[in-house]
Amino acid sequence: MNAKRTCDDCGFENAEQDKPCPLCGSGEARTLEAPALQATERLGTTTLPDPLPAQRAALGEVFGERYEVLGFLGSGGMGQVYKVRDRNDGALRALKVLQPSDDASGDRSGRFRREAQILGKIQHSAVPRILDSGFGEGRLFLVTELVDGCDLKVEIQKRGPWPIGDAVALVATVVDALGAAHALGIVHRDVKPSNIMLEKDGTVRLLDFGLARGRGVDMATLTRTGVVVGTPAYMSPEQFQGLSVDERSDLYSVGIVLYELLTAKLPFSAPTSMALAMKHMTEIAPSPRALRPELPVWLERLVLQCLEKDPARRFATAAALLAELQRPRSDTRLRSRKLPSGDNVLEDEAEASEWALVLQSREQRSGWSEGMALRFEDRFYRLERTDAPAERSGRWTYRFVAWPDGVVFRKLVDYEQDVRERAEKPPPLAARLTRLLSGGKQ
Repeated sequence: MNAKRTCDDCGFENAEQDKPCPLCGSGEARTLEAPALQATERLGTTTLPDPLPAQRAALGEVFGERYEVLGFLGSGGMGQVYKVRDRNDGALRALKVLQPSDDASGDRSGRFRREAQILGKIQHSAVPRILDSGFGEGRLFLVTELVDGCDLKVEIQKRGPWPIGDAVALVATVVDALGAAHALGIVHRDVKPSNIMLEKDGTVRLLDFGLARGRGVDMATLTRTGVVVGTPAYMSPEQFQGLSVDERSDLYSVGIVLYELLTAKLPFSAPTSMALAMKHMTEIAPSPRALRPELPVWLERLVLQCLEKDPARRFATAAALLAELQRPRSDTRLRSRKLPSGDNVLEDEAEASEWALVLQSREQRSGWSEGMALRFEDRFYRLERTDAPAERSGRWTYRFVAWPDGVVFRKLVDYEQDVRERAEKPPPLAARLTRLLSGGKQ
Protein backbone atom coordinates (compact mmCIF):
# COMPACT_ATOMS: atom_id res chain seq x y z
CA MET A 1 0.00 0.00 0.00
CA ASN A 2 1.31 3.45 -0.93
CA ALA A 3 2.13 5.81 1.91
CA LYS A 4 -0.46 8.49 2.60
CA ARG A 5 -0.06 12.18 3.30
CA THR A 6 -2.29 15.13 4.20
CA CYS A 7 -2.53 17.68 1.41
CA ASP A 8 -1.14 21.03 2.55
CA ASP A 9 -3.55 22.96 0.34
CA CYS A 10 -6.97 21.36 0.84
CA GLY A 11 -6.65 19.22 3.99
CA PHE A 12 -7.43 15.92 2.21
CA GLU A 13 -5.88 13.19 4.39
CA ASN A 14 -5.64 10.29 1.94
CA ALA A 15 -3.41 11.73 -0.77
CA GLU A 16 -0.57 9.44 -1.85
CA GLN A 17 3.06 10.33 -1.29
CA ASP A 18 4.79 11.74 -4.38
CA LYS A 19 1.50 12.07 -6.27
CA PRO A 20 -0.88 15.00 -6.83
CA CYS A 21 -3.78 15.29 -4.41
CA PRO A 22 -6.84 13.57 -5.97
CA LEU A 23 -9.11 16.22 -4.48
CA CYS A 24 -7.47 19.51 -5.43
CA GLY A 25 -4.64 18.50 -7.76
CA SER A 26 -1.88 20.01 -5.65
CA GLY A 27 1.46 18.25 -5.85
CA GLU A 28 3.86 17.66 -2.99
CA ALA A 29 6.49 20.01 -4.37
CA ARG A 30 6.15 22.42 -1.46
CA THR A 31 9.18 22.35 0.82
CA LEU A 32 10.18 24.19 3.93
CA GLU A 33 13.18 25.64 2.13
CA ALA A 34 11.38 28.17 -0.03
CA PRO A 35 13.13 29.33 -3.19
CA ALA A 36 14.42 32.88 -3.22
CA LEU A 37 11.94 33.80 -5.94
CA GLN A 38 8.49 32.35 -6.27
CA ALA A 39 5.69 32.88 -8.74
CA THR A 40 3.52 35.94 -8.48
CA GLU A 41 0.57 33.58 -8.94
CA ARG A 42 0.26 30.15 -7.31
CA LEU A 43 -1.70 28.04 -9.73
CA GLY A 44 -3.07 24.53 -9.75
CA THR A 45 -4.60 24.07 -6.31
CA THR A 46 -8.09 24.49 -7.72
CA THR A 47 -8.29 21.89 -10.52
CA LEU A 48 -7.29 18.28 -11.02
CA PRO A 49 -4.07 17.62 -12.98
CA ASP A 50 -4.39 18.39 -16.66
CA PRO A 51 -4.48 15.32 -18.90
CA LEU A 52 -2.18 16.90 -21.48
CA PRO A 53 1.54 17.19 -20.70
CA ALA A 54 2.86 20.71 -20.26
CA GLN A 55 5.81 21.68 -22.39
CA ARG A 56 8.16 23.85 -20.37
CA ALA A 57 9.42 26.95 -22.13
CA ALA A 58 13.12 26.92 -22.92
CA LEU A 59 15.56 29.39 -21.42
CA GLY A 60 15.87 32.31 -23.77
CA GLU A 61 12.47 31.72 -25.36
CA VAL A 62 10.65 34.97 -26.05
CA PHE A 63 6.90 35.53 -25.62
CA GLY A 64 5.10 38.32 -27.38
CA GLU A 65 8.37 39.34 -29.04
CA ARG A 66 9.26 40.96 -25.74
CA TYR A 67 9.52 38.69 -22.66
CA GLU A 68 12.66 36.56 -22.49
CA VAL A 69 12.47 33.50 -20.23
CA LEU A 70 15.21 33.52 -17.58
CA GLY A 71 14.00 30.72 -15.33
CA PHE A 72 11.14 28.51 -14.22
CA LEU A 73 9.31 29.53 -11.05
CA GLY A 74 6.40 27.12 -10.64
CA SER A 75 3.56 25.23 -12.27
CA GLY A 76 0.19 23.74 -11.56
CA GLY A 77 -3.01 22.49 -13.10
CA MET A 78 -3.70 25.72 -15.04
CA GLY A 79 -0.36 27.17 -15.98
CA GLN A 80 3.35 27.64 -15.62
CA VAL A 81 5.10 30.71 -14.28
CA TYR A 82 8.49 32.00 -15.38
CA LYS A 83 10.87 34.71 -14.40
CA VAL A 84 11.34 36.85 -17.50
CA ARG A 85 13.16 39.98 -18.63
CA ASP A 86 11.22 42.65 -20.44
CA ARG A 87 13.36 43.46 -23.46
CA ASN A 88 11.77 46.89 -23.73
CA ASP A 89 13.11 48.19 -20.42
CA GLY A 90 15.18 45.35 -18.92
CA ALA A 91 12.83 44.96 -15.93
CA LEU A 92 12.24 41.55 -14.33
CA ARG A 93 8.66 40.29 -14.47
CA ALA A 94 6.59 37.18 -13.83
CA LEU A 95 5.07 35.51 -16.89
CA LYS A 96 2.16 33.11 -16.48
CA VAL A 97 1.46 30.82 -19.42
CA LEU A 98 -1.75 28.81 -19.78
CA GLN A 99 -1.03 25.11 -20.11
CA PRO A 100 -2.46 23.20 -23.08
CA SER A 101 -5.66 21.31 -22.31
CA ASP A 102 -8.31 19.13 -23.88
CA ASP A 103 -11.01 21.07 -22.00
CA ALA A 104 -13.57 21.59 -24.74
CA SER A 105 -15.70 23.88 -22.58
CA GLY A 106 -13.16 26.67 -22.73
CA ASP A 107 -13.57 27.27 -18.99
CA ARG A 108 -9.82 27.31 -18.33
CA SER A 109 -9.05 29.90 -20.96
CA GLY A 110 -12.06 31.89 -19.78
CA ARG A 111 -10.75 31.87 -16.21
CA PHE A 112 -7.32 32.85 -17.44
CA ARG A 113 -8.65 35.81 -19.41
CA ARG A 114 -10.94 36.78 -16.53
CA GLU A 115 -7.99 36.86 -14.13
CA ALA A 116 -6.18 39.27 -16.45
CA GLN A 117 -9.24 41.51 -16.58
CA ILE A 118 -9.75 41.46 -12.81
CA LEU A 119 -6.12 42.18 -11.95
CA GLY A 120 -6.28 45.12 -14.33
CA LYS A 121 -9.17 46.63 -12.35
CA ILE A 122 -8.00 46.24 -8.74
CA GLN A 123 -5.82 49.08 -7.52
CA HIS A 124 -4.25 48.03 -4.22
CA SER A 125 -0.66 47.73 -3.06
CA ALA A 126 -1.21 44.12 -1.96
CA VAL A 127 -2.52 42.99 -5.36
CA PRO A 128 0.24 42.57 -7.99
CA ARG A 129 -0.38 44.76 -11.02
CA ILE A 130 -0.95 43.12 -14.36
CA LEU A 131 1.36 44.69 -16.90
CA ASP A 132 0.52 42.89 -20.12
CA SER A 133 -1.34 39.95 -21.60
CA GLY A 134 -1.58 38.34 -24.98
CA PHE A 135 -1.17 35.29 -27.17
CA GLY A 136 2.32 34.09 -28.01
CA GLU A 137 4.06 30.88 -28.97
CA GLY A 138 0.61 29.37 -29.43
CA ARG A 139 -0.45 29.98 -25.82
CA LEU A 140 -2.21 32.61 -23.72
CA PHE A 141 0.01 34.50 -21.28
CA LEU A 142 -0.12 37.36 -18.84
CA VAL A 143 2.65 39.40 -17.25
CA THR A 144 2.63 40.74 -13.70
CA GLU A 145 4.99 42.25 -11.19
CA LEU A 146 7.54 39.77 -9.91
CA VAL A 147 7.14 38.97 -6.22
CA ASP A 148 10.41 38.20 -4.45
CA GLY A 149 9.56 36.02 -1.47
CA CYS A 150 7.63 32.90 -0.45
CA ASP A 151 4.06 31.94 0.25
CA LEU A 152 2.39 32.10 3.64
CA LYS A 153 1.75 28.34 3.79
CA VAL A 154 5.49 27.71 3.73
CA GLU A 155 6.03 30.35 6.41
CA ILE A 156 3.44 28.77 8.72
CA GLN A 157 5.08 25.38 8.26
CA LYS A 158 8.47 26.88 9.09
CA ARG A 159 7.47 29.12 11.98
CA GLY A 160 4.46 27.47 13.55
CA PRO A 161 1.98 29.80 15.31
CA TRP A 162 2.70 33.45 14.56
CA PRO A 163 3.03 36.25 17.10
CA ILE A 164 -0.44 37.69 17.65
CA GLY A 165 0.40 41.21 16.45
CA ASP A 166 2.09 39.94 13.28
CA ALA A 167 -0.83 37.65 12.44
CA VAL A 168 -3.40 40.40 12.94
CA ALA A 169 -1.39 42.90 10.87
CA LEU A 170 -0.94 40.46 7.98
CA VAL A 171 -4.60 39.50 7.86
CA ALA A 172 -5.60 43.18 8.07
CA THR A 173 -3.62 43.81 4.86
CA VAL A 174 -5.33 40.89 3.13
CA VAL A 175 -8.75 42.09 4.28
CA ASP A 176 -8.01 45.59 3.02
CA ALA A 177 -7.05 44.16 -0.39
CA LEU A 178 -10.24 42.10 -0.46
CA GLY A 179 -12.20 45.24 0.35
CA ALA A 180 -10.76 46.88 -2.76
CA ALA A 181 -11.88 43.88 -4.84
CA HIS A 182 -15.30 43.74 -3.19
CA ALA A 183 -15.84 47.43 -3.94
CA LEU A 184 -15.65 46.47 -7.63
CA GLY A 185 -18.12 43.63 -7.14
CA ILE A 186 -15.36 40.99 -7.24
CA VAL A 187 -15.34 38.00 -4.87
CA HIS A 188 -11.99 36.18 -4.72
CA ARG A 189 -13.37 32.70 -3.76
CA ASP A 190 -9.96 31.11 -3.11
CA VAL A 191 -8.37 32.96 -0.19
CA LYS A 192 -5.79 30.69 1.45
CA PRO A 193 -2.18 30.88 2.71
CA SER A 194 -0.67 29.57 -0.52
CA ASN A 195 -2.31 32.48 -2.36
CA ILE A 196 -0.72 34.99 0.01
CA MET A 197 2.90 35.84 -0.73
CA LEU A 198 5.39 37.50 1.61
CA GLU A 199 8.12 39.51 -0.06
CA LYS A 200 11.58 39.69 1.45
CA ASP A 201 10.86 43.19 2.74
CA GLY A 202 7.73 41.96 4.52
CA THR A 203 5.25 43.24 1.94
CA VAL A 204 2.08 41.13 1.74
CA ARG A 205 0.57 40.20 -1.64
CA LEU A 206 -2.80 38.57 -2.33
CA LEU A 207 -2.65 36.41 -5.45
CA ASP A 208 -4.57 34.17 -7.84
CA PHE A 209 -7.82 35.82 -8.85
CA GLY A 210 -8.40 33.06 -11.40
CA LEU A 211 -11.57 31.93 -9.59
CA ALA A 212 -12.86 35.42 -8.86
CA ARG A 213 -16.39 36.25 -9.97
CA GLY A 214 -19.02 38.85 -9.28
CA ARG A 215 -21.33 38.76 -6.26
CA GLY A 216 -24.12 36.22 -6.32
CA VAL A 217 -22.45 33.73 -8.66
CA ASP A 218 -23.46 30.21 -7.67
CA MET A 219 -21.04 27.31 -7.22
CA ALA A 220 -22.80 24.65 -9.30
CA THR A 221 -19.52 23.85 -11.02
CA LEU A 222 -18.26 22.43 -7.73
CA THR A 223 -19.97 19.15 -8.52
CA ARG A 224 -18.77 18.92 -12.11
CA THR A 225 -16.67 15.81 -12.65
CA GLY A 226 -12.97 16.51 -12.31
CA VAL A 227 -13.19 20.07 -11.01
CA VAL A 228 -13.04 21.49 -7.52
CA VAL A 229 -13.80 25.20 -7.55
CA GLY A 230 -11.89 26.58 -4.60
CA THR A 231 -9.74 24.84 -2.00
CA PRO A 232 -11.88 22.70 0.36
CA ALA A 233 -10.01 23.42 3.60
CA TYR A 234 -10.72 27.14 3.15
CA MET A 235 -14.13 27.11 1.46
CA SER A 236 -17.26 28.57 3.01
CA PRO A 237 -20.34 26.42 3.71
CA GLU A 238 -22.26 28.18 0.94
CA GLN A 239 -19.54 27.28 -1.55
CA PHE A 240 -19.90 23.60 -0.67
CA GLN A 241 -23.67 23.84 -1.01
CA GLY A 242 -23.53 25.44 -4.46
CA LEU A 243 -25.25 28.60 -3.21
CA SER A 244 -24.68 32.16 -4.30
CA VAL A 245 -21.63 33.75 -2.73
CA ASP A 246 -20.71 37.30 -1.84
CA GLU A 247 -17.90 39.02 0.06
CA ARG A 248 -18.85 37.23 3.29
CA SER A 249 -17.65 33.98 1.72
CA ASP A 250 -14.18 35.50 1.39
CA LEU A 251 -14.36 36.58 5.05
CA TYR A 252 -15.04 32.98 6.09
CA SER A 253 -11.85 31.96 4.28
CA VAL A 254 -10.00 34.82 5.96
CA GLY A 255 -11.14 33.46 9.32
CA ILE A 256 -9.57 30.10 8.51
CA VAL A 257 -6.33 31.77 7.43
CA LEU A 258 -6.22 33.73 10.71
CA TYR A 259 -7.06 30.56 12.69
CA GLU A 260 -4.16 28.77 11.00
CA LEU A 261 -1.77 31.68 11.55
CA LEU A 262 -2.57 31.76 15.26
CA THR A 263 -2.54 27.99 15.90
CA ALA A 264 -0.62 26.46 12.95
CA LYS A 265 -3.63 24.15 12.54
CA LEU A 266 -6.74 24.10 10.39
CA PRO A 267 -10.10 24.16 12.19
CA PHE A 268 -11.37 21.28 10.04
CA SER A 269 -9.66 18.29 8.43
CA ALA A 270 -11.08 14.97 7.22
CA PRO A 271 -10.10 11.79 5.33
CA THR A 272 -12.56 12.40 2.48
CA SER A 273 -13.82 15.42 0.57
CA MET A 274 -17.41 14.70 1.62
CA ALA A 275 -16.47 14.48 5.28
CA LEU A 276 -14.54 17.75 5.02
CA ALA A 277 -17.50 19.44 3.36
CA MET A 278 -19.85 18.21 6.09
CA LYS A 279 -17.59 19.60 8.80
CA HIS A 280 -17.58 23.03 7.19
CA MET A 281 -21.35 22.95 6.81
CA THR A 282 -22.35 21.49 10.18
CA GLU A 283 -19.60 21.52 12.82
CA ILE A 284 -18.75 24.47 15.04
CA ALA A 285 -15.12 25.51 14.71
CA PRO A 286 -12.98 24.47 17.70
CA SER A 287 -11.91 27.25 20.04
CA PRO A 288 -8.53 28.75 19.02
CA ARG A 289 -7.84 29.47 22.71
CA ALA A 290 -8.11 25.75 23.46
CA LEU A 291 -4.99 25.36 21.31
CA ARG A 292 -3.34 28.61 22.38
CA PRO A 293 -4.66 29.87 25.73
CA GLU A 294 -2.77 33.18 25.62
CA LEU A 295 -4.88 34.43 22.72
CA PRO A 296 -7.04 37.39 23.78
CA VAL A 297 -10.74 36.71 23.96
CA TRP A 298 -11.57 39.53 21.54
CA LEU A 299 -9.44 37.85 18.87
CA GLU A 300 -11.07 34.46 19.39
CA ARG A 301 -14.50 36.08 19.10
CA LEU A 302 -13.40 37.76 15.87
CA VAL A 303 -12.13 34.50 14.35
CA LEU A 304 -15.26 32.58 15.34
CA GLN A 305 -17.52 35.30 13.95
CA CYS A 306 -15.74 34.96 10.59
CA LEU A 307 -16.38 31.21 10.78
CA GLU A 308 -20.11 31.42 11.40
CA LYS A 309 -22.05 28.98 9.19
CA ASP A 310 -24.72 31.56 8.41
CA PRO A 311 -23.24 34.44 6.36
CA ALA A 312 -25.65 36.83 8.11
CA ARG A 313 -23.82 36.21 11.40
CA ARG A 314 -20.37 37.00 9.98
CA PHE A 315 -18.94 40.45 9.50
CA ALA A 316 -21.06 42.12 6.83
CA THR A 317 -18.16 43.68 4.93
CA ALA A 318 -14.38 43.62 4.73
CA ALA A 319 -14.42 47.18 6.08
CA ALA A 320 -16.27 46.04 9.23
CA LEU A 321 -13.76 43.24 9.83
CA LEU A 322 -10.82 45.55 9.15
CA ALA A 323 -12.14 48.06 11.69
CA GLU A 324 -12.21 45.37 14.38
CA LEU A 325 -8.72 44.14 13.48
CA GLN A 326 -7.34 47.67 13.70
CA ARG A 327 -9.37 48.96 16.66
CA PRO A 328 -7.12 50.16 19.49
CA ARG A 329 -7.54 47.70 22.33
CA SER A 330 -6.98 50.42 24.92
CA ASP A 331 -10.45 51.69 24.01
CA THR A 332 -12.46 51.49 27.25
CA ARG A 333 -15.80 52.69 25.89
CA LEU A 334 -18.68 50.41 26.75
CA ARG A 335 -19.39 48.17 23.77
CA SER A 336 -22.32 45.81 23.88
CA ARG A 337 -24.56 43.90 21.50
CA LYS A 338 -28.27 43.89 22.25
CA LEU A 339 -30.06 40.57 21.80
CA PRO A 340 -33.71 40.17 20.76
CA SER A 341 -34.40 38.99 24.31
CA GLY A 342 -33.42 42.38 25.69
CA ASP A 343 -30.21 41.02 27.20
CA ASN A 344 -26.84 42.50 26.28
CA VAL A 345 -23.63 40.73 25.31
CA LEU A 346 -20.83 42.85 26.78
CA GLU A 347 -17.95 43.26 24.37
CA ASP A 348 -15.78 46.12 25.65
CA GLU A 349 -12.23 45.08 26.44
CA ALA A 350 -12.07 46.45 29.97
CA GLU A 351 -14.91 44.22 31.13
CA ALA A 352 -14.86 41.20 28.84
CA SER A 353 -11.19 40.52 28.07
CA GLU A 354 -10.86 37.60 30.50
CA TRP A 355 -14.28 36.09 29.88
CA ALA A 356 -15.48 34.03 26.95
CA LEU A 357 -18.99 35.46 27.36
CA VAL A 358 -20.53 38.23 29.48
CA LEU A 359 -24.34 38.52 29.51
CA GLN A 360 -26.29 41.33 31.15
CA SER A 361 -29.97 40.92 32.02
CA ARG A 362 -32.58 43.30 33.39
CA GLU A 363 -33.75 40.64 35.81
CA GLN A 364 -32.10 38.01 37.91
CA ARG A 365 -32.10 34.68 36.11
CA SER A 366 -33.69 32.34 38.61
CA GLY A 367 -32.29 28.84 38.26
CA TRP A 368 -28.92 30.02 36.96
CA SER A 369 -26.14 28.95 39.27
CA GLU A 370 -22.35 29.02 39.16
CA GLY A 371 -20.88 25.96 37.48
CA MET A 372 -23.87 25.39 35.21
CA ALA A 373 -23.45 24.96 31.44
CA LEU A 374 -25.07 27.43 29.03
CA ARG A 375 -25.60 26.79 25.35
CA PHE A 376 -25.43 30.16 23.63
CA GLU A 377 -25.19 30.71 19.86
CA ASP A 378 -24.18 27.08 19.31
CA ARG A 379 -21.30 27.12 21.81
CA PHE A 380 -21.09 25.92 25.42
CA TYR A 381 -19.99 27.99 28.42
CA ARG A 382 -19.67 27.57 32.19
CA LEU A 383 -21.05 30.23 34.51
CA GLU A 384 -18.21 31.38 36.75
CA ARG A 385 -19.53 34.53 38.41
CA THR A 386 -22.78 36.42 38.93
CA ASP A 387 -22.78 40.14 39.83
CA ALA A 388 -25.90 41.84 41.17
CA PRO A 389 -26.73 45.34 39.89
CA ALA A 390 -24.79 48.15 41.55
CA GLU A 391 -27.87 50.37 41.45
CA ARG A 392 -31.63 49.90 41.22
CA SER A 393 -31.82 50.50 37.47
CA GLY A 394 -28.77 48.38 36.71
CA ARG A 395 -28.48 44.91 35.21
CA TRP A 396 -27.47 41.51 36.49
CA THR A 397 -24.16 40.42 34.98
CA TYR A 398 -23.32 36.78 34.25
CA ARG A 399 -19.71 35.93 33.39
CA PHE A 400 -18.81 32.71 31.58
CA VAL A 401 -15.72 30.80 30.50
CA ALA A 402 -15.58 28.31 27.64
CA TRP A 403 -16.81 24.89 28.72
CA PRO A 404 -13.77 22.69 29.43
CA ASP A 405 -13.19 19.80 27.05
CA GLY A 406 -14.02 16.40 28.49
CA VAL A 407 -16.14 17.73 31.36
CA VAL A 408 -19.65 16.25 31.56
CA PHE A 409 -22.66 18.60 31.75
CA ARG A 410 -24.42 18.34 35.09
CA LYS A 411 -26.84 21.18 34.47
CA LEU A 412 -27.35 22.53 30.96
CA VAL A 413 -29.42 25.59 30.09
CA ASP A 414 -30.19 26.37 26.45
CA TYR A 415 -30.32 30.15 26.22
CA GLU A 416 -32.95 30.39 23.47
CA GLN A 417 -35.22 27.87 25.20
CA ASP A 418 -34.74 29.68 28.51
CA VAL A 419 -35.77 32.97 26.88
CA ARG A 420 -38.89 31.41 25.38
CA GLU A 421 -39.94 29.82 28.66
CA ARG A 422 -39.50 33.07 30.58
CA ALA A 423 -41.51 34.97 27.97
CA GLU A 424 -44.43 32.58 28.46
CA LYS A 425 -44.70 33.16 32.20
CA PRO A 426 -45.45 36.47 33.99
CA PRO A 427 -42.57 38.07 35.90
CA PRO A 428 -42.52 37.54 39.67
CA LEU A 429 -44.32 40.07 41.88
CA ALA A 430 -41.05 41.54 43.17
CA ALA A 431 -39.84 42.22 39.64
CA ARG A 432 -43.14 43.88 38.70
CA LEU A 433 -42.98 46.14 41.77
CA THR A 434 -39.38 47.06 41.03
CA ARG A 435 -40.29 48.05 37.49
CA LEU A 436 -43.23 50.08 38.73
CA LEU A 437 -41.17 51.96 41.33
CA SER A 438 -38.41 52.72 38.82
CA GLY A 439 -40.88 54.10 36.31
CA GLY A 440 -40.42 51.22 33.87
CA LYS A 441 -36.95 52.39 32.87
CA GLN A 442 -35.17 49.06 33.27
